[in-house]
Amino acid sequence: MDRTGWIVIIACSLGLFLWFDGQKKEIEKQRKVAEQNQETSQAVNPDGASPEKAKKDTQNDPAIEPIKEQLVTLSNGVADWSFTNIGGGIKTVALNEHNLESPEAVKKEGLKTASSIILNEYSKYPIGTLSKGIGKFEGLKYEIVSQDETRIEFRAQSPEKLQVTKTFTLTEGQDPGGGYIIKMDLGVEYLGEGGNFSLNDYFLYAGSASQLQDGNSADHNTGFEYMRGSKDKFRSLSYLKKDKDDIKGKELHEKLRWIGVSNQFFSTNLYIKESYESSVWASRFEVNSDQYASEGAIGLPKNITLSPGESKVWEYEIYTGPKSYQILKGLDGERKELVGFDRMPIFGFFAEPFAVLLSWLMNLLYTGLGNFGWAIISITVIMRLLIWPITAKGTRAMKKMSKLAPMMQEIKEKHGSNPQKMQQETMKLYKDYGVNPVGGCLPLLLQMPIFIGYFAMLRSAVELRHEEWLGWVNDLSLPDSVGQVPGLGIPINILPLLMGITMMLQMRMTPQAAGPNQKQMQIIMSIMPIFITVICYNFASALALYWTAGNIFSIGQTWVSKKFGKEVELKKVDRSKKRPPIGAPGAQTKSPKPQQVRTGGGGRRKRR
Repeated sequence: MDRTGWIVIIACSLGLFLWFDGQKKEIEKQRKVAEQNQETSQAVNPDGASPEKAKKDTQNDPAIEPIKEQLVTLSNGVADWSFTNIGGGIKTVALNEHNLESPEAVKKEGLKTASSIILNEYSKYPIGTLSKGIGKFEGLKYEIVSQDETRIEFRAQSPEKLQVTKTFTLTEGQDPGGGYIIKMDLGVEYLGEGGNFSLNDYFLYAGSASQLQDGNSADHNTGFEYMRGSKDKFRSLSYLKKDKDDIKGKELHEKLRWIGVSNQFFSTNLYIKESYESSVWASRFEVNSDQYASEGAIGLPKNITLSPGESKVWEYEIYTGPKSYQILKGLDGERKELVGFDRMPIFGFFAEPFAVLLSWLMNLLYTGLGNFGWAIISITVIMRLLIWPITAKGTRAMKKMSKLAPMMQEIKEKHGSNPQKMQQETMKLYKDYGVNPVGGCLPLLLQMPIFIGYFAMLRSAVELRHEEWLGWVNDLSLPDSVGQVPGLGIPINILPLLMGITMMLQMRMTPQAAGPNQKQMQIIMSIMPIFITVICYNFASALALYWTAGNIFSIGQTWVSKKFGKEVELKKVDRSKKRPPIGAPGAQTKSPKPQQVRTGGGGRRKRR
């Protein structure tokens, strides 16, 4: 590599170091601000009230009057639904098969057992309560009409004589939702003696979802989502912060099918049995100084007016569980879209089919291998074997192009001042020797959709959460950090570093294509491992494991090709075609040229 290339690499490395240093200072700045906010909050609340009670958010002024709370729990072993008469709905949901803390954290912190994931943990209002807009919740006093092991019924009456009945029932028999679905029937009846009662202002609350303390559960993974027709919309916490008009309950949507709130791995989804036209509202509120939650609601069907004695009933399904594609794909209403495979910017439209395939294959291999790490490596090997013929063809094309280097240099020296002529001669050279300049790029082009599909899948692959692989990799959904760089606070992630090193070795073993921009390409190929390593450094370790395994496979493939493959010969393509002699089998004979008959030019001459 020439001096310019090394200058570029050193400059990029220095830029990355300064970027890491800036990130560290920014994190430290945010930490100090959070501490100052906490001290201010404690000063404002000298009686020892927590900062959560002093925060200003949409849930600060409860509309529900203080009444004696009654709690009832329904359980099917998979989840525990805790119901409250305050609001007449689901206060919280405990997911018994999903732990908040990892096994390593349990051991490190000396806990007896890990606590379960709790949905709607930070909201003051239960799932299924009635609302009249953002921050406006009903103040009805519900009573428990009846209950048993699988069913509970609430009833209340408003001052305007609207009677509300809510019946929650655990799903019986074979539950397509993996045990995470509970049914809800909402009934309303107008008990007034005169006039009509409009339901246009009423919404049904879907609960809240907060960021996870671990994982890559940033603002863009936590938010509100809804399905209208055949298209789903997702509004992240950052979007909700901007207070957009389309989520204030003013915009009507045709054929609303469901709404929900979710974070990176878990979701609460309210599905309408019979879709209708209505509106939605959504907002976010502060949980603590550096954590937020999203909440939302769906309106009752528009233009519904009850006359005295008239009643209406709507059926809903509430899914409270993991965003597992293997579970959600079996549910009605396209609830598989909750996983969000297609929410990647730019590449989302073709990431989804690859993500679906990889999710299915990963779970299938896990059934046989019993470990998701080995399942990911197996997928990598399978994919690389499938594209081996194309990869081998691309390698031969690269070798041919590398042998054209002397001739390419002559063209550059001869026509360096005329780029157009140089390009024409270069393409002529490729044609003369039968070299396809795109052939060497085909393996990379084939791998990119797979990588993008992997990335889309891993963003919400709840199966990988708290799953171990080898000694230091104890959670495939997190970076595999083993410590920090002393004095810098930068985490030491082993797999991304191995990924970068193996990528460098792979590129050194790969034949370099000749061309007018050969030096620039060499610089780009030298910088790319550093660039990719920085991009993927804090991603899930499963992604780095996939890429590292692929690099090692490619290194082995290149070695095998060099050791046992045939040497590529550079020959000109003979494009001359020898025509067989006339009369020989297969020879084409020319048909006699038909005589032309004149039809114009005047009439016949008369005989004299």
